[in-house]
Amino acid sequence: SRFLSSSTVDDVAEEKKSSEHDTSDGPSFLRHPTVGAKAGAIIQRNIDSIPDDSLVKITRQLDFWAGRGIPEGEFLELTERLVHAASWRSRLEDADDTEHFTVPKVRFGRTELQMPIVTCGGMRVQQTWLPDYVPLLAPSKKKVLKGDSQRNLKDVVRACLRVGLNHFETARFYGTSEMQFVDALGELLDSGEIRREDFIFQTKVMPSKTGKEWEKAWSQSWAHVGERLSHVDLMSFHGAGDDRQIEWLLDESEDGIYAVAKRLQSEGKIRHIGFSTHGMASKIMRLIESNKFDYVNIHYHFFGSYHAEGTPDGKGGHGNLACVKRALELDMGVFLISPFDKGGKLYRPSATMAETIGPRLTPIAFASLHSWKTVGIHTVSVGFARPSDLDEVLEGANAFRDKSKCDALEAAETRLKELAVEKLGAEWVEKGMLNLPDCYEKATSGVLMGHIVWLHNLMVSYGMYDFCKERYKSMFATESAWKDNKSFEENAEKMSSFNAGRPYSKKIDLTEALKDHYDPELVKQKMEELDGWLRVDGTLTEEERNARGWDEAYSLTVWEEFPGAEISASKVLLQNMTGGRMGISGTGPNRRASGLANSLRSSYRTLKA
Repeated sequence: SRFLSSSTVDDVAEEKKSSEHDTSDGPSFLRHPTVGAKAGAIIQRNIDSIPDDSLVKITRQLDFWAGRGIPEGEFLELTERLVHAASWRSRLEDADDTEHFTVPKVRFGRTELQMPIVTCGGMRVQQTWLPDYVPLLAPSKKKVLKGDSQRNLKDVVRACLRVGLNHFETARFYGTSEMQFVDALGELLDSGEIRREDFIFQTKVMPSKTGKEWEKAWSQSWAHVGERLSHVDLMSFHGAGDDRQIEWLLDESEDGIYAVAKRLQSEGKIRHIGFSTHGMASKIMRLIESNKFDYVNIHYHFFGSYHAEGTPDGKGGHGNLACVKRALELDMGVFLISPFDKGGKLYRPSATMAETIGPRLTPIAFASLHSWKTVGIHTVSVGFARPSDLDEVLEGANAFRDKSKCDALEAAETRLKELAVEKLGAEWVEKGMLNLPDCYEKATSGVLMGHIVWLHNLMVSYGMYDFCKERYKSMFATESAWKDNKSFEENAEKMSSFNAGRPYSKKIDLTEALKDHYDPELVKQKMEELDGWLRVDGTLTEEERNARGWDEAYSLTVWEEFPGAEISASKVLLQNMTGGRMGISGTGPNRRASGLANSLRSSYRTLKA
């Protein structure tokens, strides 16, 4: 039978008003006369094996699906699967458990490393984004390493190692992350819990114009790593994306940055050299085609290639799929950057997206399987902020060798593609993203047209309002820095390789930029419409979002990560100058999150059989 009640729908909508979700009346799905009791009993039987954060996430997902009227059998199967995914720590502690799961490993291209298919990314778990080398303002190393953030980070590292997830990725640019990871891993080495060969350590250092400048930045990383970890397994040139950086990387001179990295490799300090990028597809392809690098950190997701989406790949297509395929042909390791955040904010999926994927796979498990199975990517990076972030990822990793889940993946991919055709039209899906120059072409005046049109596609097809709003907002940093009294070349040179491109403006003539597109007027219409929806000074009410099908399904964020979810230079400075009382505050586990979990736990414990 199917089940749906208006009260359940109202409860789900009400819960989405706050990341904490009002639970004064208990989980809404429990109020269904048959399925609620059965699903509640499943949770009740396992309640002692489910950590607080995981219990909140399970409840939010079940409340959403109860309002979608899926068949009873599917709902109970979903409940069992979510409970199983959440109780992985309890199974690890059970000496009699024969289901001890470890994350599968694959060969990471020419590096020959056995790489776990999931990587622990270090961009959301550190104490602060403030760099540890800023004179006078640098965070106290002693305080950071004795604080709550470091205790949480150590819990994350230990949890990852216990399930075989032994690749840890950080960067010089990630505030205190590099220092904190080195300390955590070094402590485990000193205690004898692990050996150096038990894990893979990756850090990233941004390109510089000269080898001397780059080695100075590298030395800051080495000051952390050298004594504690002895070497860096994977060193990436971080954020390589614009033409200047590409020239620096491809420079063959003895005093160039690549030559310095090769020297450090010969000294045993670096094992493998690669690059990470948020750049445009054709520029990424140029670095890959050079065949100088052992691996690449890159964006390619089912829902798009982040900044490269809609930019020409130099092979007749757009986005990074051709780049990924070429890297694999050259036997490079392929590391997927941020599939669950930059790949569509999948921890807060839109209702349309979640429902189209279906209850057999969470959006996170779907995205993971798509990367591994459909594309052939070696590892996906997860920005872990807390141990419970492993729940959904382990579900995906557990499905890696499950053929039935691969069938579910293919079915979900088909439904999503068919929905895009239905909403956008077959001709647009086939041609709409082609022949859109990237923002480094003078005719664009810096407007990131392909990216803007991509966001319009996501809004119309899948209702991904929150993700698209966040992405479009980021373009205004370039807009505010753009000076009309300066040349295009001068402005373009100042664009960040991490976040290049301006938003749409009616004042900018894009006629020349769109001359090769099959329907220039339609492109302008879509960009103007998206700008109206998402411009920084514009807002949509909850009712308007719901009417357009742009509502959120649920949030898997139980408490805000330590460095903050929304950051800026001023907020980071205030956070550090005031000890977390201003700027970015209220991060980490808190009483509200704990109170919510306790309330839910009480609701489940008191259920009548």
